[in-house]
Amino acid sequence: MTSFLTDVLVTAGKLEKVNLHEKISEIQKEITKLKYDVKDFMDDNYVEFTSKLTRDQHLVLKGEKLLEEINELQKRIDNHVKIELSGSTKELKTLSQALKESNIMLQLSNQLLNLHECIKSIKNYQEEKLYVKVAKTLCHMQTILYNSQTDLRDLDIYTAIEEEYLNLYTSFLSDTSLLLHERICWIGIDDQNAKAVTLSIKNEFDDIQDLIQSLHHIDNLSNYLHKFSMTLMDYIINPIINDDCSVYVIDEKIFTVEILKKKKLPGYKSVLYNLELLFKFLHQHFQFTIYDDETFLKEIQPHLLEQLSTSLKNDCISRITPTSSADLKNFTPIVQAINDFQYFLVKIGFITNDQLFLSEYTKDIDKLFIKKICQDLLAKARNIMKKDLHDSIIYEPQEPLEFLEDIDNYNEIKVNKKINDNTFQLPKCQISKNAKEILDLARNILDEACCSSDTCAIQLFCTCRNFFEMYAGLVPEHHRKFLETIPQQVAMFHNNCMYLAHHLLTLGFEYKDKLPKSLQNLNLTFADQVLVLRDVGSSCFLEHMKYQRNIIFDILKESGLSALGQTSELHPNTERAMRQCNRQLELLKTVWLDVLPENIYCRAVGCIMNSMIEDLIIRVLSVEDIPADVATELVTLFNLIIKRAPQIFPDHQKIYQYVKKWEKFLELIQILGASLKEIEVRWDSGKGPLAREFTASQVKQLIRALFQNTERRSNLLVNIK
Repeated sequence: MTSFLTDVLVTAGKLEKVNLHEKISEIQKEITKLKYDVKDFMDDNYVEFTSKLTRDQHLVLKGEKLLEEINELQKRIDNHVKIELSGSTKELKTLSQALKESNIMLQLSNQLLNLHECIKSIKNYQEEKLYVKVAKTLCHMQTILYNSQTDLRDLDIYTAIEEEYLNLYTSFLSDTSLLLHERICWIGIDDQNAKAVTLSIKNEFDDIQDLIQSLHHIDNLSNYLHKFSMTLMDYIINPIINDDCSVYVIDEKIFTVEILKKKKLPGYKSVLYNLELLFKFLHQHFQFTIYDDETFLKEIQPHLLEQLSTSLKNDCISRITPTSSADLKNFTPIVQAINDFQYFLVKIGFITNDQLFLSEYTKDIDKLFIKKICQDLLAKARNIMKKDLHDSIIYEPQEPLEFLEDIDNYNEIKVNKKINDNTFQLPKCQISKNAKEILDLARNILDEACCSSDTCAIQLFCTCRNFFEMYAGLVPEHHRKFLETIPQQVAMFHNNCMYLAHHLLTLGFEYKDKLPKSLQNLNLTFADQVLVLRDVGSSCFLEHMKYQRNIIFDILKESGLSALGQTSELHPNTERAMRQCNRQLELLKTVWLDVLPENIYCRAVGCIMNSMIEDLIIRVLSVEDIPADVATELVTLFNLIIKRAPQIFPDHQKIYQYVKKWEKFLELIQILGASLKEIEVRWDSGKGPLAREFTASQVKQLIRALFQNTERRSNLLVNIK
């Protein structure tokens, strides 16, 4: 019995295999025939473009029937493999592989037929103006054509079908854009001289929603919305915010902005009202869903909100931010108007409650108030600092400080507290008017801080400090060219820095007890900025002194003194150079004497003159041979300096104090015109005036240069030690 059942099952299995083999062969023949039919059909339609109006449907039905048969065969093979899994033969594998290959060919054929059906459907939908269906069908075609899992690209006909798809896509996009342009019309945006811009909605066609949705399905909506938003911003919103406009709606379909006066800033009420009118118009005509819960207004928000927010803040609301305590009290209605506008945008679905972009102007108005004030003050200070430095006034010392003449008795020793009246006083000088304006502005700010809240007071104090930091950085840079070349301006800047530094020493202490109590314990001071200002002023002035010194050095280089002793007479340029050096020093006297404090002036010209004198002395000392006639001429020229140089100082005797080499120069002139006997007397065994100014080696060098080699000269050289 068991043997009989086994024989039956084996025989059944063989019959099933034979049956499957025959069936697969039959299907392969049908698929091959279908493949050639499809190829002929696709060639006719997309290569030869022969009209075939009926065969396509027949081929589709035939392909679908074959797919059903293949699926049934696949199930039977799978069942047979499961039954005889342990003893599966090579024949079953071959049958399965053959079926898979047939399946791939059938899938390609079916995809080609689907593409053809899509193309035919698109043309039908276009005729019926079913724009959304056209867009979805194009998307379906794109999915089939560019699916990486199929081998469609390997077919010869693929290129022709792809071109047909691209033509359909381009044509549909162009037609859709043109239709939208006809229904959403802009008038006046292409005319630069146009005074009015109009947005007109022709919704009698009742297909705007379908056209917008179609752009979404073919992934081109973002481009359209961006362009629409930019046009809206440039030609509607910006004029509403920045120009005096007339805004009105005609027949609920035409929104018009007419510019009455360009660049005339409108009031905030007008701006908010007109913007609300615009968004009502948009909400009325674009109140439809594009996909899911996304509406048209929600979709344009990413393209529009940031620019709308920036323009409103910078060009409208920042103008009405209060700049005084009185304005702050009257700001409540403005806050309410701003909030009402924001909540309206939330209501129509343009923004959400988390996107209230003007909230910083309504919640923290105190902070914005003080921030606005500080920005305006810094801008005002910056403009003051850019004013001309030579526009000056004379600064007179203040009244002497009064100190109590009390007497402290320590062990019956009386000590009188007396100091000079000029102690702690800035000496008389000229300062720029802008330096005084900066200090006056700083005092006004500190006065305001004294009656302000803690938050405002500390920000005002910091702004005041920023003035002086700005002065030290901005003025030298802004006036750089003048400070490098014009001695009067650099002297004025030096005085300005010293003037501001002088007052900053005590400015913090003057206001410390007047500021709010919570600030009195803080280290509110300007003293740290004193050194900064002094350093900037001094550095700038010292650089200019070097510049003036170098001018004199350049004159001396061209004086011919470097060739001293090489000829029997002085170079013709020497006298001219001496006179030019004197004139340069006299020029400095003209521009500095009444500008700088007297002690600073004397030190400055004394330093420059000392450098000139020292250079002359070095040049003479370096000469090995000075003829008698040349020495006489040098004495004459140097006496010109002796005559005119003291006049550079207010008190002629000050030259001895501020020109360190002056007495050495006088002694040099004495040597140039003296005899050996006179030199010996002035040396006086190393104790005379000559010995105080010159070393023994320098005196010997001069003697060798001035006198011929005689016994008397040799004796004198021996005695000079």
